[in-house]
Amino acid sequence: MIINALEELGPCLSTQLAGHLIEKHGLSPSAARQRISRAPTDVRRLSSLPFARGAAFVYLKHQYATNDYWESLYAAIFSIEGSYALALAAVLCREVVPVHHFHIACGSPIAQKRHIASSAVLKRLTDAGVLEVSVQPGMGPCVMTRQMRINPDLSTISAGVRARLVAESVLLNSMKEWLRNLAIASYNSVTFRGSADEQLPRVGTFYWDLSAPSYSTALAERRQGDAKPGFVACDVLLVDSVSVSAIKPFLHKMKTLQALKNVGRVMFIMVGQRFDKDAFAELRTAGVIPATPESLFGKDIAESFHDLIKVLTDALQGMLHSAKLDDVITKLGKLEGALGNMRGAFFELLVAEVVRKTFPGEVQLNKVCAGEDGAAEVDVWAVKDGIAARLIECKGMGPGKLVSDDEIGLWLTTRIKRVRHHLQHISQWVKPKPQFELWTSGVLSPEAQHRIEKTRVANSAKFDLIVVGPEDIRQAAKSVGDISLLKTLEHHFIPEQ
Repeated sequence: MIINALEELGPCLSTQLAGHLIEKHGLSPSAARQRISRAPTDVRRLSSLPFARGAAFVYLKHQYATNDYWESLYAAIFSIEGSYALALAAVLCREVVPVHHFHIACGSPIAQKRHIASSAVLKRLTDAGVLEVSVQPGMGPCVMTRQMRINPDLSTISAGVRARLVAESVLLNSMKEWLRNLAIASYNSVTFRGSADEQLPRVGTFYWDLSAPSYSTALAERRQGDAKPGFVACDVLLVDSVSVSAIKPFLHKMKTLQALKNVGRVMFIMVGQRFDKDAFAELRTAGVIPATPESLFGKDIAESFHDLIKVLTDALQGMLHSAKLDDVITKLGKLEGALGNMRGAFFELLVAEVVRKTFPGEVQLNKVCAGEDGAAEVDVWAVKDGIAARLIECKGMGPGKLVSDDEIGLWLTTRIKRVRHHLQHISQWVKPKPQFELWTSGVLSPEAQHRIEKTRVANSAKFDLIVVGPEDIRQAAKSVGDISLLKTLEHHFIPEQ
């Protein structure tokens, strides 16, 4: 009876299955529940994900991971409208989410009484097999649905997501300057999301893409001469159009935060390329500022953000349009603080294109390598069996800027070691000697130069160590005969003296 019912209904909540047994077979509620609890072994239940009133998600063994399974499971999660639904909605609209961004986007607090913490939400959804964590090139460990993880187009989707994240970082840099220049936010206290090892922006019990205290008269409270600051809390999502389901986690964070007594006034801002009509109306009704690049910076800049995502998506898949990239960087460079730490991402693309035009094999960006003590990412991986192995570390920065000695030390002592282990034990590389190259538009300190030379000499029998500086990069770009590529490098990284 149970098996036939699940064949007819498909995967569903045990409450729905019980209702079917009561209606179709005339069982009492108690008898229906007993039948389900004593179901044969072919009937499985998703015990790691609890539902309301003791319900469980049930399915037949052969139904697991089918399209019907996922559709029914998602519908069951969304029917509850709780923490799991918010997190799933956040992941579905973003497709691939760096783990540290998940704690911003999922709508759950860091820790708060009577609320499930974001870390617990992630654990329960991964334990249930709804979400998975997988390392993605250029982004590190990322959260995605299991459906996405087995999607044959994952690499293409990840390239688009990474391009969007770069564009969002450029926007957040610009938002920081916008808030500072208008004196909305405390000048030296604006923070926005960065790399995984950086502290996430926080207001109250939640993480945000950008946050800042504010002493503006509209937000700060002044009592007996003392000023208690208010805050700015902002999230960014540059998908084509932000839907109602995509704003739910943000609105949940906002409403939960407003219920706390000890948090001052907060200006809530959500930025998207554009918003569905219903989503825009719901944000406005809730008192949120729904902003777009166009409303913040004008139509030309908004178009540049859209073009940036397109150009970067193509470039990350090996189709760099140098002239278009130069045009986009130039336009966005007019925004104060826009490029910020994204300069390095653009530099990697340009270096990869120079190498691609001269290397006899496939060139990959941000190849993740497995070492004995952890992973390391190679910015530009150019490996052709039996011909050459070029492992390139890129340090793109403004002309004359000093490359961090700590970064050089990390490359020499940790990354090279891990990549060599990957070459030997996973890629089965034998010879010729691999080349570890440092391409930089910046300047190396005397200490860094000495350390590189010492490492090169000590390991000359194992690998070659090569430094490619600004003038070397210029000559390499000239040698490939790509005028647009050279122009882009000279405009933004290695201007002529």
